[in-house]
Amino acid sequence: MMKKRNKILSTFVVILISGGLGALAGIMGMNAAKDMSASQIITLAILLLPAYLLVVAAHEAGHAFAGVWVKFDFRMYVVGPFMWVRETSGWTFKLNRNVNMFGGLVLCLPRDSENLASRFSKFVLGGPVASLVFAALAFGARQLTTMDVLSSLFSMLGYLSLFIFLVTIIPLHTDGFYTDGGRAIRFLKGGDTSRFELLLLNVVSKASAGVRPRELNKNDLNEALRLGNQLNAPMKVYLHSYLHQAALDEGDTDSAEMHLQHYLGEIESIPKGLRGMAHLDAAFFYAYARKDLQQAEKYWKQFIPSAMIPTAQVLATEAAIIKLKNEPNADVKIEQALKQISAMIDRGNGIALREKLMHLGKS
Repeated sequence: MMKKRNKILSTFVVILISGGLGALAGIMGMNAAKDMSASQIITLAILLLPAYLLVVAAHEAGHAFAGVWVKFDFRMYVVGPFMWVRETSGWTFKLNRNVNMFGGLVLCLPRDSENLASRFSKFVLGGPVASLVFAALAFGARQLTTMDVLSSLFSMLGYLSLFIFLVTIIPLHTDGFYTDGGRAIRFLKGGDTSRFELLLLNVVSKASAGVRPRELNKNDLNEALRLGNQLNAPMKVYLHSYLHQAALDEGDTDSAEMHLQHYLGEIESIPKGLRGMAHLDAAFFYAYARKDLQQAEKYWKQFIPSAMIPTAQVLATEAAIIKLKNEPNADVKIEQALKQISAMIDRGNGIALREKLMHLGKS
């Protein structure tokens, strides 16, 4: 009952802030429009979407700068339909077709577990701080211009950025997601919630640094899973993914399958754009470890590609299914997958996947 009440309150606060700022912007917009020509109003309407993308870019840049400042590994920057991903050859531009990420995203991974709570809080708060600074700059620029269109454009940028600042800095929790302010407070206040998220971050940092799944600390994984179940934390679903990969890396296929089924059973907790990873893991497991073509193809058909899903794992799954069917070109897929492993964010899983591909090629 308390959780439901808090969720309703959080939603109400978001609606109140959005409505208040929207009404204020509308009133100011109407007042400004009185002194504008039709062409000027049309120009501002056309510039609304680029203005929104610009303030989102500023917010996400704040996260990125803060991440680099605390020595995180900066890997991805997404603004609306635009995406930049750091690969082995350098930064690569791609089109973002995942609507769930249109609101903006920065991926920065910790390289180590030293003072993670403080560092991650700074990374999280970098976005709201950047939005507040950008709003101040936009309002300042408005005071310096005498052109109606430019003055209104700077006002629009300022209010949009101020809106993003307020919505992200106020500690709220809606639909399983926390605002930046909420995440920072969760890390700094301690307790079971902070411990759970720090354990999960620690696992992610080790995996991205190159610790293979079977060498991850099982005590940390199991403690994080226990806390996640106790807190009913949506993020606990990812622990089943790590435990699945760890068991598979150890050759314990029964435990790997158990954690895989838990992973699939909680797939609704995963953002839609990332659910394909669970289906891909399942397709690979049943093709490679169980040699069950029916199950492998069942999950392969459910797999939906995403820019967040490593190409190496997609190619490896295709290779395992082709091999199981005794069809040609499996070796070609294996070679293509091996070349893509270096681009994987989870370097530890990349080490394990390389071994599996080598074994698949010899079988």
